[in-house]
Amino acid sequence: MKCDVIVTYCWNRVGYNIIRSLYNHGLKIVVGDTSKRNICSMSKYSIDNFVYSDPFTNEPEFIRSLINAIDFYKPNVLIPTHDEGLIIAKHIDELPKNLIYAMDSYDIQYKLSDKLQSTKIAELVGVPIPNIINSTQIESYPVVVKTKFGNSAKGVFFPKNQIELKNILDKFSPEEILIEDFFSGRDYSVDCIHYKNFFYATTYRSLVTKTDGGGTTTQREIVSMPLLENFAKRILDHVDYSGVCGIDFKVNEETGKVAFIEVNARYTGGLATPIAAGFDIPFIHYSLVTTGNYNKKISPVIGVKTKWILGDIIALITKTIQRTLKKEELKQIMSFQFDAFDDYYKDDKIAIIGELLYYFLKLVKNKKLNP
Repeated sequence: MKCDVIVTYCWNRVGYNIIRSLYNHGLKIVVGDTSKRNICSMSKYSIDNFVYSDPFTNEPEFIRSLINAIDFYKPNVLIPTHDEGLIIAKHIDELPKNLIYAMDSYDIQYKLSDKLQSTKIAELVGVPIPNIINSTQIESYPVVVKTKFGNSAKGVFFPKNQIELKNILDKFSPEEILIEDFFSGRDYSVDCIHYKNFFYATTYRSLVTKTDGGGTTTQREIVSMPLLENFAKRILDHVDYSGVCGIDFKVNEETGKVAFIEVNARYTGGLATPIAAGFDIPFIHYSLVTTGNYNKKISPVIGVKTKWILGDIIALITKTIQRTLKKEELKQIMSFQFDAFDDYYKDDKIAIIGELLYYFLKLVKNKKLNP
């Protein structure tokens, strides 16, 4: 069975919005993941799906499965959606050469994904960062402790005193973590494409996050923030990055101060928002890697809002259990006045069932609401 594109790591809404974008431009997409039933495999936007071994626990089998899928489906392009792109890049010499891998090199992905290295790059190019401290210099709490690698708020801790800090530090070696002053503000994310001479970006701010302290957003709004987009470009110019990218910032909306948080050298969880606003990132990315250019006008609409339905349900349950849910947040979570949804489209109603099934099975297996 011949296809145009293989998209990997397709259990979630990010892959779903990628395949919807490409489907709407007439492309035939096959999706891959460790699961057989998920939002993308059950979507009408994909023509077929395949299962591979977990790329983070069994790299050789994952690469072998990927080679078999490429031989069978004969795609023109392979698009990683998440951190599996780093593993694919690591093994690029083992993979077939007769297709385009829509990602940057292993070295550049690694450099940007490493929170310590990316923070130093940001500082070097004049982007404001939180003050970096060591465990013996802490004078006030809370502080932020980050593992050098992690996503979706995993590996980010906010100790409120010396005892909590010690409990966290006992779990990691000093080389594995980054400690910063706590910067109070709202989550802002710059989603962009940086490819040779092409650069375009939009910014959204969080309306609701799945966990307290920031991280994965469940509701977002497109805003005008040229300053943050300029900061993003400086970072990506410095390493000559090629591909899609999301760069996170905290913005104190009272003082106007900004702090760099991290780089996601891949597609981001909020992808549905720029697409709904008119910045069709997946298809533009596809066009750039296949033709080398994209000349159509891009005019994102400021104020566009999107909602991740299942994410809001998880946020509601989690914050209710933790007794941190605020009245204003509850009102926001219960709202359905949005321009688009991350995980639901009227022409593809069955796909969200795949998403719910996947999360339910993971909850039963891992006893966690965050796969």
